[in-house]
Amino acid sequence: MKHIFLNLKRFDIPAELGGVNRIASIQAWGGCIVARTQEELKKYDPGEVEFVQYYPEAHIMNAVSARCGGSPVRIGCQGVYRMDAGRHGFGAFTANRPAAAMDAMGVESVLIGHCEERNDKAGILA
Repeated sequence: MKHIFLNLKRFDIPAELGGVNRIASIQAWGGCIVARTQEELKKYDPGEVEFVQYYPEAHIMNAVSARCGGSPVRIGCQGVYRMDAGRHGFGAFTANRPAAAMDAMGVESVLIGHCEERNDKAGILA
């Protein structure tokens, strides 16, 4: 099986703010990408190819809701916190998403140990 992973970190920033996004408003961006790709991706055998699009948290719900019936697109997030809210209670982990929250949003995959996160946490792990 082939796995095609599309990590869309920072591609949502509008061009007028110094980014590269020229395809949709920031509010519609995640859903726009899913809507524009899923029909073409249906041409591939799902037993042969897996497609996962990894989104920044702000775009996950829009991307999930844009999936049509039979969509081959799976939605992923770009990291989760190592302790989940369900097992360890709640805490002030403002920028750290618990896996349970991502599951509730419809996320099916996650990038663990993504490079920015490794660099950010390097002092903690040393």
